Formats: sequence, C-alpha cells, structure tokens
Amino acid sequence: MSTQEPAWRFPEKDGFSRIAPEHRMAVVHSLPGMIVWPILLFVLFIAFSAVVGATWQMFSLDRDPALLNTVIYTASAAAYASLALAMWIRFSGYGAARSAFSIMPVKFSEIGLAILVLLFVITIGGRLSVMFHEYAMVDTSLTLSGGAAPEDLTNVDDVTQSGAALWAIVLLSVIAAPIVEEILFRGWMLPMLMARGVPTLFAILISSVAFGLIHTPQGLLVMTTTTFLGIGLGIARVVTGRVAAPVLGHMANNAWAVFVVPQLLGLQSG
Repeated sequence: MSTQEPAWRFPEKDGFSRIAPEHRMAVVHSLPGMIVWPILLFVLFIAFSAVVGATWQMFSLDRDPALLNTVIYTASAAAYASLALAMWIRFSGYGAARSAFSIMPVKFSEIGLAILVLLFVITIGGRLSVMFHEYAMVDTSLTLSGGAAPEDLTNVDDVTQSGAALWAIVLLSVIAAPIVEEILFRGWMLPMLMARGVPTLFAILISSVAFGLIHTPQGLLVMTTTTFLGIGLGIARVVTGRVAAPVLGHMANNAWAVFVVPQLLGLQSG
C-alpha cells in the first residue's frame, strides 16, 4: 500500500480541504465503499422489510394493504437512517464525517442552485432519458434487462398508488432517501474519487452512474433520469463544496416525480 501523500486539490470552501493530512490516505483508500455502502443499503432494506413481514404474520395484524405499505415505507426510512449512522461512525474514523454530512446551515445560494438542478432535470435530463429509451427500444440488447414494455420503464407512480399514508411517503421519498443518498454519492463518493486523483468531470460522471445503477429496480427510465440528476447534483457539490444544494435538489426532484408527474400524466391521459 502506497504511503505517498495524496495531492489534496480541494478549494478552501470545500469541507474536504480541512481533513487533517494524517487522515487523507484513509480517504483515498476508502474506494471499496463504492461497492460496500450500496450493498449495505440493500441488505438493510431486506432486513427491515423481513422484520416487518415476520411481525405482520406473527401477530396477524390488520390486512389493510395501505397500512402495510405505510409500515414498509417507515421501515425503509429507518434503513436509510441506519446507513447514515453507519457512515457517520465510519467517516468519523478518518475525519470526513462533518465534510460528508455538510448540510446545515443552508445558504440562499444553495437553494437557488437546487432549483436550477431541478429545472435541468425537468427540461433537459428528462428529455435525454426519453430519447435514450426510444433509441434503446429499437435494439433491446442495448438495455440491461434486454428491453422493457413502456409500462415497465418506471414504477414511480406506484408510490402514490400504494395507499400509504402521505407522511410515510414524504418521510421516505422526500426526506430520508435524498439526504442519505446525497451523503453517500455526493458527500463522500464524489470527493473520495477526486482525492484519488480522478479528474473532477469523470468523478462526477462515475458517481452519477453509480447513483443511477442503484435505482435500476425502479425501472429503466428512473435509472437514466437519476443518472442525469446525479450529474447536476455533482456539479452543485463541486461548485459549493458542500452537500446542502445536492440534498435540496434531490428533495425537489423526488417531490416533483412522486407528486407532480403522476398528476400531469393523469391530465394527459384524461
């Protein structure tokens, strides 16, 4: 293992610039986390869902699917919180926790940047995603799953149709998921890649693709749209040196996708 001091090219405004020299090699060598952290997230999802399912069966609780979905969404939010706690403990070991979790206090400029990211996704990112699918469906071998019917391209509308309580949907989709995913992908992964000497543009692209891949179970359209979203959020992270703007942009995007898009699609079909 190399002990050579890494070139620390973070500007002063970036939280990672304040990581002590003796901890910098630990940041550089935390690369396996690119695989470990997403896997841990899925393991936590499975574990929390299994506990909910077993408890539901054991005590023969209310069979109302809406109530069950409310509990599942709450358990999923708890899984995100557990991952955040694990990341805080691990990152604290090499002095990167405060930098990776740099959300508060939020600045007005970061709110404005988050709005710009949302506009980018709505106007450009979304159109590029649709164009990709129109092209990919010509040759289904170009897609990871060998193609998909239009109704299988996204399951975002399943959230609002689940019958789960509104507070549970907001807790998971607009609060827990954006905060924890941004800490992972823009708060830690992106600057970690930069610390390893990866050019900033490529670091943004790599972390964005990784971000898109964890959304594959939600459908091909969500996977590609979140990749483009990740690019915008990555730029916001680099510009501000903090993760606040990416978190706000991610929250706004999820609120738009979960609550506004299904309404717009309903108006079109009506």
